Amino acid sequence: MPSLPGRGRVTKVEPFDHEEVKSMMSELMSSGEIARLAQVERPVVTTWRRRYPDFPVPVPVPGAGGQLLFPADAVLTWLLDRKLGNAAPETLRAERALHTLTAYAREHGGRRLVLSLGAALCLREMSGHVLTADLMKAARRFDPEDEFLLSDLQEAPDLADLPGMVEQLIEGAYEATRAYQFLLSNCARFGWPELGADALIPHLVTLIRLAADLPSRLRGRRRITVGDPYAGSGDLLAALLADQEPEALSFNAAQPDPVLARLIRRRLLLAGVPEFNIEVVPDELNDEFADVDVVVTRLPYQPTEQRDPAEDLNKISDIADRLGSGCTAVVVGPAISLVDALRDTGAITKRADLLTSGLVEAVVRLPGGAFPARPGHSTALWLLTRDPVPATQGRLLLADVSGAALDQRVAETTAEDILLWRAEGYRRDGHDPRTGWVVPLDALDLRRGAALRPPGAASVTMRARLATDRPALIGEIEGRLADAEHEAIRYAKEHGPLSTGAAQRDGSRAKEISLGALRTARRVRTLSGHRLSPEHVGPQGHHRVIGAAEVVAQSSKRRMDRLTLAAEYPHVGLTEPGDLVVTTVPHFGVLLDEDGFSVIEFPARGLRVSPGDALTPRVLKALLDTARNTTRSPGAVHGTKLRDVTIPDLSPDETARLDQVLRRLDERERLLQRQAALLAELRELAVTGFADGTLTTLYGTNS
Repeated sequence: MPSLPGRGRVTKVEPFDHEEVKSMMSELMSSGEIARLAQVERPVVTTWRRRYPDFPVPVPVPGAGGQLLFPADAVLTWLLDRKLGNAAPETLRAERALHTLTAYAREHGGRRLVLSLGAALCLREMSGHVLTADLMKAARRFDPEDEFLLSDLQEAPDLADLPGMVEQLIEGAYEATRAYQFLLSNCARFGWPELGADALIPHLVTLIRLAADLPSRLRGRRRITVGDPYAGSGDLLAALLADQEPEALSFNAAQPDPVLARLIRRRLLLAGVPEFNIEVVPDELNDEFADVDVVVTRLPYQPTEQRDPAEDLNKISDIADRLGSGCTAVVVGPAISLVDALRDTGAITKRADLLTSGLVEAVVRLPGGAFPARPGHSTALWLLTRDPVPATQGRLLLADVSGAALDQRVAETTAEDILLWRAEGYRRDGHDPRTGWVVPLDALDLRRGAALRPPGAASVTMRARLATDRPALIGEIEGRLADAEHEAIRYAKEHGPLSTGAAQRDGSRAKEISLGALRTARRVRTLSGHRLSPEHVGPQGHHRVIGAAEVVAQSSKRRMDRLTLAAEYPHVGLTEPGDLVVTTVPHFGVLLDEDGFSVIEFPARGLRVSPGDALTPRVLKALLDTARNTTRSPGAVHGTKLRDVTIPDLSPDETARLDQVLRRLDERERLLQRQAALLAELRELAVTGFADGTLTTLYGTNS
């Protein structure tokens, strides 16, 4: 390759041949691509080139139109060494791999890339060794029946490229399983969007996984079998492996396309499922392999003009016939067949027969957009169980979450309703579903094909319990509100009216001191923020996670499990009560962590006041909230550096006086916020009840 020019200028070089240009383009990045890689604004890259002499040198490429292009490997190494930008190291490695693979896919096609590289990943996992140039010999030895990878490697555009790409992908993802997930999740970027055309939104997949309830089925059993008669790319089957031992599950799937069948087998094998626990057949599920304990599937998509509700219902009937006693099926299908009003006599009869057979335990109308690639395709979910508990006989759990965004809370709440209904059935003193109603089947006009809807608006039933509970809830909140008011009255009597004793101060203004100077004087200690993997953070756990978003919002709903913290982040220290969490992006903000035992997420950082110093956390937060040099100037590349933020250096006496004032204000604010929160909850319940026609009051308009 011709020698590289000096930094910042383009020199005359020897001509490149066509193949050399193509090879170079796959290993070069533009300034915009570097900015996306490092998760910074485009001008930041220009500043890095100007400020750092060791920034990678641009490479001249014919046909680039004067655009500066930089060697991708050198950029990645530079970012990792300098620790600049906002991307975690694992993200940098994964995005670097993605850049190389995208260039490769542009030349050879995304479909061929995903299939051949996935096959090579699978071969490396099966062999347990780094791949060599003689791939095909190993492929024939490990896959003589062409069930996993042989054909896909034979069709690879260039076998010599695959070993290096496999190692690069594994290095970025740290293991073969995550590497394959990364490869499949980016198939649209590689130019094969068709693979994910039938993918469901993640929260719907969560609902399916929770409703299938594999943990309870595995109690006392060595293994269970999961089936999918319309397996697609195997994404639903793979989703059920979350938090499960792969050896405890067998998979029985149907996929007529041999290419996708091999992809499904690879997907499960790389997830840790033993080869002898995987069966993928072209037609119907293989009963000789194993009877299914759980079925998860989505009915094949059909355009509206070709869709036949009777055909969809026949498919569900076939699935029901495969269920043994106590076995469950979770089926996603078109709303026009499963919950909307029907006109075709055959479809009306088939749906009525299914609903009255005692197999259908729950029907859930889903919000739009369940299929991201088909936003106009309305869907619903059916739950079927063979021989359910007797208390469900003659009744149906009819849920409707179509009026709410299907987020984690809605998915978990809906699944909880389903599992409790499955376990208990109908009880007058039992759990009241929060996402719908338990409806007697004879109350539904099944023989006339009426739409399946619970009595009440979906957006209302999602936010409130049944009407019989709502007056009791309102009464409880009214009692708590009365207690809060009495507590405020007692506090006022004990402490008297609020009086800060404010008076004009004589003397010069306190000098300013920067956080950097406070740190140098060891009056304040800084705490590092940590890069956390999104899969390790969720709505439940033992420790709060506080990042930039939580600082700006002044609250946190994200948590991390303590076992995950100990296993994955042994170097991470927790906050102590009174620590401050500070961020400068997207703008400056400070949060006082009064409870402590939280995890700080980068780019947020922590501040801890040294024991014995006159400065208190409450005063430090108040002064930082009013600091003048925390805003970013228009057009500036960098925001304010935390060490340069200045606050008044109050004397110990003034600090104590301000802390006392702030404590009094905080106590009264806490009392008022408690009342405000109860009033907001009371308002929502009252409006909800009047809106759905299930609530009134005993007082007239003149009361």
